[in-house]
Amino acid sequence: TFTNKAALEMKERIIAALDQISSPNYFDNKAAALTHDIATTLDLSVQNVVDRCAQSLKLILHSYEDFHVMTIDKFNLRLIKSFGRDLDLPAEFEVVLDESELIELIVDDILNQLGETGSQALNKLIFEYAKSNIDEGKSWNFKRELIRFGGILNSEKNNTIVARLLEMDFSEEQYGSLIQRKKKIEEQFLARISVLKSVYDRSEIDKSQLHGGGHTISDVTKVINYDSFPVQQQLIGNRLAKNMHAEDTAKKTFPAEWRNELLSVEDYWTQHLEEFASLSLFLRNFFNMALLQYMASALNRVKKDEQLIRISEFNTLISELIQNENAPFIYERLGTRFQHFLLDEFQDTSRLQFLNLVPLIHNSISERHTNLIVGDPKQSIYRFKNGVAEQFVALPHIYNPEQDRNIALQSNYFDLMGEVHELENNWRSSPVIVNWNNSFFDKMRQHLPEISTSFYNSVFQHPKSTINGSVHITSKEEKIESSALVPILKDWIDTCISDGFKPGDITILGITNRVCNTWALGLTNLGYKVVSSDSLLINTNLRVQLTIAFLHRRLKPSGSTEAKQFAELFFRTQSESYNEYSHYIQEHQSEKGTTYRAFNDQQFLNDHFGGYNQFFFKHEGLYDLIQSFYRLMNYEELKDPYLHHLADIAFEFGQKRGPDLKLFLEDYASKKNKIAVQIPESDDAVRVMTIHKSKGLEFPVVMMPSMDFTLDNKSEFLLETGDYVVYKKPADKDVLDVLREAKIQEEAQILTDRVNVCYVGMTRPKERLYIHNAFESKRNFGSYFHSVLTEMQDISESEGVIEVSLTSGPRLEVSRGQGDGQQSSFVPSSIHDRLWFPHISLQDNEALGDGDYLSPEMQFGIQFHALISRVERKEQIDNELETGIRSGEISIENRDQLKEKLGAIFDQAAYCSLFENNSSVLTEQAFIVNKDKT
Repeated sequence: TFTNKAALEMKERIIAALDQISSPNYFDNKAAALTHDIATTLDLSVQNVVDRCAQSLKLILHSYEDFHVMTIDKFNLRLIKSFGRDLDLPAEFEVVLDESELIELIVDDILNQLGETGSQALNKLIFEYAKSNIDEGKSWNFKRELIRFGGILNSEKNNTIVARLLEMDFSEEQYGSLIQRKKKIEEQFLARISVLKSVYDRSEIDKSQLHGGGHTISDVTKVINYDSFPVQQQLIGNRLAKNMHAEDTAKKTFPAEWRNELLSVEDYWTQHLEEFASLSLFLRNFFNMALLQYMASALNRVKKDEQLIRISEFNTLISELIQNENAPFIYERLGTRFQHFLLDEFQDTSRLQFLNLVPLIHNSISERHTNLIVGDPKQSIYRFKNGVAEQFVALPHIYNPEQDRNIALQSNYFDLMGEVHELENNWRSSPVIVNWNNSFFDKMRQHLPEISTSFYNSVFQHPKSTINGSVHITSKEEKIESSALVPILKDWIDTCISDGFKPGDITILGITNRVCNTWALGLTNLGYKVVSSDSLLINTNLRVQLTIAFLHRRLKPSGSTEAKQFAELFFRTQSESYNEYSHYIQEHQSEKGTTYRAFNDQQFLNDHFGGYNQFFFKHEGLYDLIQSFYRLMNYEELKDPYLHHLADIAFEFGQKRGPDLKLFLEDYASKKNKIAVQIPESDDAVRVMTIHKSKGLEFPVVMMPSMDFTLDNKSEFLLETGDYVVYKKPADKDVLDVLREAKIQEEAQILTDRVNVCYVGMTRPKERLYIHNAFESKRNFGSYFHSVLTEMQDISESEGVIEVSLTSGPRLEVSRGQGDGQQSSFVPSSIHDRLWFPHISLQDNEALGDGDYLSPEMQFGIQFHALISRVERKEQIDNELETGIRSGEISIENRDQLKEKLGAIFDQAAYCSLFENNSSVLTEQAFIVNKDKT
């Protein structure tokens, strides 16, 4: 499957279904309908299905390591390790998940070489790259732009072009040669313009005699005045072209010499336009591409030195090795033989991922084993991770736009053996939700671009759920900030809780982590418990910000800016006003008599931390520094998950990269907008997540506070045109067909992506769906959403506001089986004494009986355990006591008390029964007793 979260949920649902079917009485026949369907499909009795499920569950639990439900990347990693020697990989390689970090490492290395002896060529590349960024008005942040540009190397769709790029010649000689070629094309164009100008100048025709009159003179003059090769969509405008080819009359004409020379200029321009435009773009990016080539070489060097493999390389690494190998050879290396495959979320599987699996699936099919490929092109929302929904639509054929002969042969076999089944039944959602989605997306698909209409060929589903549900939608044209949606969310949540839902039944979905973070913080401030794997960013917490400000202060103890930033955050965390901070900004007079204001840091530290020395305490390592600051501020770390997560990050950083505070702060600054608090899900906390993370999951209640997704095309493309490679963001004025086609296709795919995101979100709920659509721009998706709503029935519209409120009845109490429900979150307790010694200390065996080391109670306990391990009957007590006293193991002072306690135990019938009919006695062992056997 596609994500770790989806793989985990699939495992849980498989086991839960087997458990429910195999124990129908324990789960109140919750899975009766599923049991009946399986029995019907397999032509078995219900009891036979129950028995098989029980056996399957037992086998899975006893051989859990063979329960193969995993992501395709994890499966590919197994293949890579199996073919490690063939791929010339180190035995202990590390997989890089965040590839931007690796690119950033390369960029840092490049920037460190600037100005060094022997780096003149690199210096020139960097200078030219910076210059091109300035010319194009890009970000002033040179390093960030360079990292973004280096991201080209990570994209699977660019693999072929990047491979060609790395073999191209980017020498200064080549640059000079291309400049000469461009100059030659331009010179020959201007030579023709010169001939046209000569013909025009010696003409004595009056404008009144010309077709088009003064307009013709103006249009011809414009052409004559070109002093360079124009890169535009037309050279001769429609008006001049019309007048050029107009038939002569008694009063109007167009000189034949003009026409011939204009046509000569236009023919040359047309023949060379694509080459000149491509060459110009290529030269503009020449040094950028040379820098990219250099970065690729540096990347390969770092990977080799550090023994790294980028996760984006997985598919490329193994594709050439295994696609032409037969399955037995692959299985021999893999060490496991799979007979059946189920590929889930196939619409988001990349082409290389699928082609790498084709030999294994081909082998399985040839042995008459059943395989399943499951997906829904309407839920294709991971195109940015190389997902290709078109290959799902093509099934059972293998998607083969390149017309590869080997793939075509395999495709014919897949088509022969494959069948397509549309899953028309919806078991998840309430009928009112399913019927609404059926109608809504039937209307929506009429607004889709042609390239994706096939995705929505199968849009209707039959509801199988019998639970009541509701749909609530509001849509209007209005500008609204994300934070202003929090009160709307509060009203929805309160309504659901009053209707019997638990907070853990409610999930809020957004398009980006940023908006989700806004909602999560807003709800947290209102007192709701919120869990989110991506949205609770730790940098939004004031105490975390204060801790980071403290670390900056420690890094630069004399920095006035750091001191003021820390003080300002300190008062904000104390809920004190700015007046308290301004109290420490005092006026001073310089020796020259000038008055100035400065922050009195010494007074601030004296008042709030007991002085400079108390604030700048000694510490051992990064983690200890943070822990000591928490103690200084009297923060209870375990009661604040944000502080706890920051401490975890510092500890992990210290373990991997050492105690360098400056390096830690730089690392934190680069990741602070990605680091989120990880809180386990529970029944008393509302979930907030992105729509992308929700794919494949289901929730009782789904809330979507915003549908106004942007449709802007911000992508830059790496494209081949003739002998050149160009890198550019397509625009309306582009003359190259490849750029215009890329623009049209990208805009169509962006709209399709947004419709698919909408579909995924609206099909997650089981019982209730809430949507609020406030849109400002006609160019955003909110406008599309609103226009589709206007075509729907069951809506009410007033003054431009559309309301939808559908319900199938009040919520019925959902019965939960004994195995259902979520456990409360584990809450760790604080350790009051950070240094355990001397409360826990080590003692040797010889000292265990020494009264100088052990308390009387501890001595008694040790002696009692020694005796009870030897005594099996009451009659043995006196004899074992005397034996122990003679050997010195038992003290005389404890004789009477030991006898009393031992006798009391053997007076208990339950204890004595443990020794009846025994074959041997095991002392101080753990016994597992189940509910059926004692």
